[in-house]
Amino acid sequence: MARGLMTSITDPETYNTRSILLLSQLLHINGIKTRDKLVTTPEDTISDILTQWKNHPSSKLANLHIKLNTVSQLIELYGNLLGRYNVGNTVELANAVYFDRIEELEGDISRYKQEFQEILQE
Repeated sequence: MARGLMTSITDPETYNTRSILLLSQLLHINGIKTRDKLVTTPEDTISDILTQWKNHPSSKLANLHIKLNTVSQLIELYGNLLGRYNVGNTVELANAVYFDRIEELEGDISRYKQEFQEILQE
């Protein structure tokens, strides 16, 4: 799908790294390792995944309002995530996002360390 045509709820840029990592983990633990498997997953399983994603403490902590509600929206988001991270399946997606998240956390730690040192020198 062309970048300009993507709706915000299926645009990977709408979600933070922690949220994408959680979604990829939920897909993985439910045995959804490929787009084809996602397409054939029962709707009640998809509904459970979306509910867990929306209600997870980390989603609430980030004040993230996940508005995905349908299988087709999740399939579209999943495809967009695979494209965004240039990967082919859920495991590769989780790995790519995991390393991005580690970089974010290392950056936060470094920034907080610098702030702490500046406060000590005041």
